[in-house]
Amino acid sequence: MPVHGPPAFMDDAERYAACFDYNCDGDWDINSDDYYSDDSSGSIEARISDALEPRCLVCSETSELLKCGRCKVVSYCGAAHQKSHQSKHKADCNAIQKAKQALEREDAALRNPNRNPLLHGEGNPFDSGVGHFWGISGTRDYMRARYAAAEALLKVPTQAAVEMALDHFTDMLRLNRSDNMGLRDIIPGLLMRLGREQECYDFIKWWATVSDDYDWGDVALPYLDVRNADVFEPVDQLCAGNMSLSHLAMLTLLKLSLHLDLNAHHTGSMNSSDNYMDHYEGFDRPPGRLAQAIIRRDKRNISTAAETLEDQYHTLCQVVHEANPHFWDALVDDGGGEPTMPVLYSRGSPEEAQMVLYHCKRAWQESEDALVMIEADTCSFVPVYKGPSPLMPPTTLNFWTCLSGHDRVRFVNAKLAQVLVFVDGACSNGQDDPRAGWAVVHGLDEVASGRVEDEGPFGDRSVATSNRAELRAAITALRLSDWDYEGFTGIVIAADSSYVVDGATSWTKTWVRNGWKTKNRDRVKNRDLWELLLGDVERLDGYGIDVSFWRIPREQNADADVAAKKAAEKGTAEPKFRDVILGTPEHRSTTTAANSGAPAGRRILALSLEYADLFEDIFGSLVSQIFSKAAIERAATYGAAISALSQGSAPDVILVTDAAITRRRNIFELVADQLYRGSTVVLMGCFSNMVNGGQFDRFFARLGLPWTHGCSYQRVTTKLRREAVGDRLADRLPSEYSQKALFVKSLDRSAAWYAEEETSTEAAVAMAKVGAGKLGYVGDVNGEDGSNAAVLAMCGLLG
Repeated sequence: MPVHGPPAFMDDAERYAACFDYNCDGDWDINSDDYYSDDSSGSIEARISDALEPRCLVCSETSELLKCGRCKVVSYCGAAHQKSHQSKHKADCNAIQKAKQALEREDAALRNPNRNPLLHGEGNPFDSGVGHFWGISGTRDYMRARYAAAEALLKVPTQAAVEMALDHFTDMLRLNRSDNMGLRDIIPGLLMRLGREQECYDFIKWWATVSDDYDWGDVALPYLDVRNADVFEPVDQLCAGNMSLSHLAMLTLLKLSLHLDLNAHHTGSMNSSDNYMDHYEGFDRPPGRLAQAIIRRDKRNISTAAETLEDQYHTLCQVVHEANPHFWDALVDDGGGEPTMPVLYSRGSPEEAQMVLYHCKRAWQESEDALVMIEADTCSFVPVYKGPSPLMPPTTLNFWTCLSGHDRVRFVNAKLAQVLVFVDGACSNGQDDPRAGWAVVHGLDEVASGRVEDEGPFGDRSVATSNRAELRAAITALRLSDWDYEGFTGIVIAADSSYVVDGATSWTKTWVRNGWKTKNRDRVKNRDLWELLLGDVERLDGYGIDVSFWRIPREQNADADVAAKKAAEKGTAEPKFRDVILGTPEHRSTTTAANSGAPAGRRILALSLEYADLFEDIFGSLVSQIFSKAAIERAATYGAAISALSQGSAPDVILVTDAAITRRRNIFELVADQLYRGSTVVLMGCFSNMVNGGQFDRFFARLGLPWTHGCSYQRVTTKLRREAVGDRLADRLPSEYSQKALFVKSLDRSAAWYAEEETSTEAAVAMAKVGAGKLGYVGDVNGEDGSNAAVLAMCGLLG
């Protein structure tokens, strides 16, 4: 049974003042050892993750550290390393100082009630308003400033920063019990990061079991007074309440972390002698404070306890999924950068999942093996990716008509007031001197195209890219004609580029709000063209012309695609930016754009986002063979991969040479889009030996395939299944060869190319139809000649 006593976080003002004082020098003095106590732990120390362990941020030295004199949450081994790190730390340090100064001003205003008209003469709220601060309107700016101070601290991943932020939030709960700011959803994650599992459980339980008729205004009632609750008790009672997604997620992490600790002890990886504390040093997974206390109390039943926690963990995985089906997927995805706080969210929505991750993802990342377990244990919840929404062909939304008074035939929709233009861009990416071209198809047999200029509209020089070419085409479309004079009230820009459509309709709003910075705080690329495009949209709006963007399939954009490629290849170089209007050389009429030939041969895109050097060392021979038979483009960064996969022309084959695609949902979806539309995707190279079981299973589940992780890296002789490959390929492939491979199991026999036995349901090499394309898998980790031949066959390059 839980022991009820003084609140774990906030007692009276005197106890708080002893732990969190504002001194005359303007510094917050934190005594967190006094602020928290755990009578059950005795001398046991909390386990802090390696990520938070005090160390020099430059060299990771852990002894004789000096704290930054301004923010006091970052440490260095000496002045030299502090100076060398100054440029990187400066932004966070300044933000902490700025937030602290703002809080000091608000604090001073509240402590001088006669000078604060919003307090309505109610006196000092620190004396009279404790417990219901938010109900006093004059305190809200202070509460917001204190929240901002804690947020600034949490940008720095150090123990001192997390402890200071936690002290801010917990005292804010003391001041305002009803928690109008949602602080109760942030605190459990911070407690887990600091290794305070018991306090985290007590906190979650109090909020899960508090009565619906609890009088939040009565400060005499017990508040957050659950102490040392039984962490093994069934989760049903807690989950029966109205628990938030944040609390459910942290309760799941707590149960999982404790299960892993006890299971590691039980399986013999640790010495469980009476003097057990002397034997944890050096082990891969030393137990946390709570696990140590449990082990000390009762070593004999550790196995049963671990099993109980494992069952509860699996139950909670299901509960979390039912509460929000987007959460687990969002948690294990590495492709979105740091989570951002959504403006609005509703229960069960992707935005709610992002909100919770914003507060707690670091707790998961800093908990050893937690994400690996989640990847494996939530595979059954993975939704099948459906691909882009079906897109309506242009002919269903427009017809050709000749407008009276004009000699051009425009594409006009049924309202006869919107003009439809098709835009595209192309670039010879990956070359020493890349050339980019753009094109606008703005009517029947009407095309404008040209080379992307060396200088942008504001005189800045830029490297040619496909994205820049696509933006240049959209700008030209808006400036090409006097659309108001032609009688139009709207322009629809049709593009197969997600960069243009999503950027114009969604991303730019965030970029502008963030000062033209991405989610990762990087500078937005092509800002000059984006600013020009947004300015033109605003200008046309002033004339009563609405601009819309429409994402279309690339096969519906063939004319613009061909014209853009031709402009990139043969267009005249343009040093300076200039407008293109009707009648200039860049505008031309043509009836053969769709038939001007595309480059011959197969286009192959190789995604080598991780371990590119290792791939080259092992599979260099295969790369040379592919180069001799087809045009191959390499993408070695995430940005390059996104750009290559977003181009108008689809690659015939995509070679996935490592497992990054399993951890980056944005890359996965772009590849899956191409697969569904007809490309061949081959998983090969380092993919099989750089993927864990959970990532492997989730990847194929997302494609709707039952394939799962099979036998690991055993060397066997595999035999070709002739009926799976057909007679033509069977005559060109080796009938059998020895390979060390990661096998895939649970596949249809028709997909198994090379297996150990004819009747086996596992295969080292497999290929299946997915959507309109084909998915190949080669599990060989050593680049055997037989595997290289299989890859060439899957690419259509064998024989």
